[in-house]
Amino acid sequence: MTSLNLNWLMELGKFGLFGAMFIEGSSLPFPGVVVVFAYGYMLHSGLYYTSKVAIGMSVIYCIASLIPYFLGSRLDDLFLNKPNKGLYKAKALFNRYGFWTVAILRPFGLGNYISYVAGMSNMKLVHYLFLTFLGIYPWSVGILSLGKCFNGNYEAFKSFYYKNSVLMYGAWVLILITIIFLYIKNKSK
Repeated sequence: MTSLNLNWLMELGKFGLFGAMFIEGSSLPFPGVVVVFAYGYMLHSGLYYTSKVAIGMSVIYCIASLIPYFLGSRLDDLFLNKPNKGLYKAKALFNRYGFWTVAILRPFGLGNYISYVAGMSNMKLVHYLFLTFLGIYPWSVGILSLGKCFNGNYEAFKSFYYKNSVLMYGAWVLILITIIFLYIKNKSK
């Protein structure tokens, strides 16, 4: 990061971080990962503080993700007059298997766009918000922590990421599967 960008972000404070999460959650094109990464470097704090900030980031993201969710629910009305077999099949598959995809896809590139599909599928709002939080919270903690670990050097992070992306995605999926398993186990009791 250049010092000019870091100084500007420091002046914005947490407002800038939460604003970045709002823009990211609304699914507007925005390099949110770069901004969050930079804030991770600037926070200079431990895991406890990072975890608390990540809760706020995740709540803001969930609120912003309601925009594409409700747009998606309105897009469904536009297709009622035009039969689209593929769209209805996709919705049926999502309704049958896909609610957990809201959490699982959040850390990845498709995470912002799954909000539209959830809205189109009339997913219950409570479930949608819970799964969105469940998916974005680990991402928030992870990117803030990586910003700190790499001292804000995004180029070094990109190099590390490309060398270890399969391992990192595997770790994300393993963590989410564990959380889902524990949730289902507790719910069945």
